Amino acid sequence: MEIADELTIFDEELITKLNQLASNKIEYWDIKSGVGTGTNLDFTDQKSKEISSYEIRECGIRTFKNGGWGFTVIKDLSNNSIEKGFRNAIKLAHLTESLGKNKFTLKERDPLIKTFRINSQHNIDDINIEEKIDLVKYHEKISSTYSSAIKNTRTFYMDGHSNSVFINSFGSYIYQDLSVLRMFTLAYAQKDGILQRAVNSVGGIGGFEITKTEKASKLSEKTAKEAIELLDAKSPVGGKFTVIMDPKLTGTFIHEAFGHAAEADTVLNKESILEGKIGEKVAIEDITIYDDPTMGQGKKLNLPYELFGSYFVDDEGIPSQKTIIIKDGILNNYLHSLETSSRMDIAPNGHGRASSYTARPQVRMGITILEPKDWDVEEMIKDTKKGILCQDFQYGYTDPTTGNFQFKCKLSYKIENGERKELMRDVALSGMTLEVLNKISAIGNQDSFSFSDGMCGKGGQGVRVCDGGPFIRAEDITIGGLG
Repeated sequence: MEIADELTIFDEELITKLNQLASNKIEYWDIKSGVGTGTNLDFTDQKSKEISSYEIRECGIRTFKNGGWGFTVIKDLSNNSIEKGFRNAIKLAHLTESLGKNKFTLKERDPLIKTFRINSQHNIDDINIEEKIDLVKYHEKISSTYSSAIKNTRTFYMDGHSNSVFINSFGSYIYQDLSVLRMFTLAYAQKDGILQRAVNSVGGIGGFEITKTEKASKLSEKTAKEAIELLDAKSPVGGKFTVIMDPKLTGTFIHEAFGHAAEADTVLNKESILEGKIGEKVAIEDITIYDDPTMGQGKKLNLPYELFGSYFVDDEGIPSQKTIIIKDGILNNYLHSLETSSRMDIAPNGHGRASSYTARPQVRMGITILEPKDWDVEEMIKDTKKGILCQDFQYGYTDPTTGNFQFKCKLSYKIENGERKELMRDVALSGMTLEVLNKISAIGNQDSFSFSDGMCGKGGQGVRVCDGGPFIRAEDITIGGLG
């Protein structure tokens, strides 16, 4: 197979040498190394704040012994540097093993020897930076000139093309050729002392074709329009209401309020409301939640690219796979890395992820989805006497230890006697995660399904994710206005 020149150093001779160095000293080792290029463009109020291109060459070496991990980062991809880093990682594994209290053995996995590539319609390497700058300028102009009430705008564009190799002591050798692109627009609108903002994004695994989609082309206009609409919206009166969440807010709830509690490292640290609940009913019977970061879902949604949270294998060489977390209201699985699966004595399910080649894997979500059912959205609204339709998410707070959450919604509409009424702003909903999962009274059909892309932060790292689902309705939810 053809691989980037800088990565050909990871050949059979070097692997043999590393296995010799590891013999009788450590139980496991792996190496992630990559080379990549990319572009960052950041414009505010139609003026450039950043125009930069980058090139990286990095390598992370990880070793393991009886519950102790060693980790070393190197920038020089030479035999001497790699071997020196490997020896240092071995020493660190022995040190952490001597100090650590959790003793366990990593369960050996079958080796994976495979090459993965993304075939883009328009390779980002073939697009000159002037065209990328013109794209950002176009969106800045659209949002800035949408209305005189628009006071500030921002458009951020990033792309990256990487070649990477993953090898481990199980015998895996995985080569990947990937490209990723994301763009978001932000607008602030002001009138009569009221300031409102809106933000939207588009992102995926693929090439410049991502920017040519209908969603991408209307991104800045949509953002400016939402910011303007919010200026005339009213804050709600607080209380208990029936709430209908749109797919973006459904996805936020499933990811933030529930999903982090399903990550097995959180469970092992006794910081999860789901600890000890495998096999128990945690939601109504109609609820099925899964995490599926496998490739191919973009095509199912008629997109010319893969979803932003997709990956072929996780950062421990485990293939991505659909993991059903809740099935018909019953908690079935946690999300696992090699470590958590070994400690819980089950197979890993491909959720050991890292933000870069030089970051250690953590248990992370990929694409977290609440499965649609059969309600039509308009029927759901007509069936609601007194409620609020909440759309999209601005920011929030969650605590997987207690299940407490609070989200501020972007756009919300009052519902009275089955009819959608006036627009409201600064609507905040709060509650306890498992209580809400048992208060859901309607789940939308496939026609109402959608998803959103984003970066999820944990342990100082940010990774690509998606989340989504259909419209859902929940009863007796606490609503407050933030003024």
